[in-house]
Amino acid sequence: MENLIQYLDDSLVPLEEKVQEYLNLEKDIRKSEVDMLTRKQGPVQEAAENTATTLKEVPDISEGQLQEMVQRLDKLREEIVQMLPEKNKFIEINLGYGPSMVGYFTADNETHQPLPEPILRVVH
Repeated sequence: MENLIQYLDDSLVPLEEKVQEYLNLEKDIRKSEVDMLTRKQGPVQEAAENTATTLKEVPDISEGQLQEMVQRLDKLREEIVQMLPEKNKFIEINLGYGPSMVGYFTADNETHQPLPEPILRVVH
């Protein structure tokens, strides 16, 4: 029988922390990109007034800072790949809300053909 609590293994904690940092940075990058596009498109004060919401103050992030965040994300991706015991297979980890999975894939699971670019997948 398969070990159903294997994802709770303490040896996976460094990988879990790295994946959590990766997911948080990925989310921050997306928010920053939306904020930058919103500023380029013009003020949204009227839209905020029409929907009875207020604009949140968000820190201004330059394109250089955004590029640094993307580079950090790439570095985290490489670190996670190095921590994974196998390619083309999901590993169960604990991200705080039950089992999650992370894997680095170089081939399509269905066709077994090489992917044009390897993919880090996180299922949570």
